[in-house]
Amino acid sequence: MTPVSSVARQRITTIEGLAPAGGLHPVQAAWIEEDVPQCGYCQAGQIMMAVSLLAVKPHPTDDEILDAMSANLCRCGTYLRIRRAVRRASLPSATETHGGGQ
Repeated sequence: MTPVSSVARQRITTIEGLAPAGGLHPVQAAWIEEDVPQCGYCQAGQIMMAVSLLAVKPHPTDDEILDAMSANLCRCGTYLRIRRAVRRASLPSATETHGGGQ
């Protein structure tokens, strides 16, 4: 958890702010393409963590994905699809096809 006071005067991007108007961020598109969502409990956190990971590691290994995403609980157990979606979003064609986001 992050107290609001610790991010005062800093730019904050929410899941709603990831995509360009009328489009999808490459991670959001990969989530759909890999059929990740089930109950929705973890989706915003998983997607935001994946975006954060790809910002610092554009082509992560499976171990790096597992490590970065380990703090997010998926009640439905879609971890394999989550990892595939992160890998898909890391492909060069993902940013070309969906506009790159942010």
